[in-house]
Amino acid sequence: MFGYVIVPVSDICNIARGKVISKDTIRDNEGIYPVYSSQTENGGVLGKINTFMYDGEYITWTTDGANAGTVFIRNGKFNITNVCGLLDVKDESVNIKYLYYYLSLEAKKYVSAGMGNAKLMSNVVGKIMVHLPAMERQKEVATILDRFDTLCNDLTKGLPAEIEARQKQYEYYRDKLLTFKELGA
Repeated sequence: MFGYVIVPVSDICNIARGKVISKDTIRDNEGIYPVYSSQTENGGVLGKINTFMYDGEYITWTTDGANAGTVFIRNGKFNITNVCGLLDVKDESVNIKYLYYYLSLEAKKYVSAGMGNAKLMSNVVGKIMVHLPAMERQKEVATILDRFDTLCNDLTKGLPAEIEARQKQYEYYRDKLLTFKELGA
């Protein structure tokens, strides 16, 4: 149906790790640029400081702890701590949103629970094999998944769309159920 290639993440992305950013550093350097950590609450934001390490669109993942393998897409200026990894797409044949959705499904499968602390290290992420269809198909998949994500996770957009869909469904069934053929016709 659709052709694709299978490539390791390391072939399509530059892989990096964050640095230690303590709560004291955040307190002493308060600013506007988010610091993402291994937590998943609050979108992973540990705090905000006055400098940034990255500027652009990247994929990050939690490397350690209970949330190891959780994947995020990041945009703009931000920082990541040492318990986050970062993927910078270097291959023009890769749609970052497609890769994000793909890794959201696959990354958890590679988490190691050895020594009691779950981990997903950079070298392991680099070996994850990605099924990569043509760019047009990647964009199509990402667009469809973006719509579902919005419907499921954005109450300001999803709920009104769901209400509208149910209203149309109600009207359809109301009209069908309450429309009768003329007797003798």
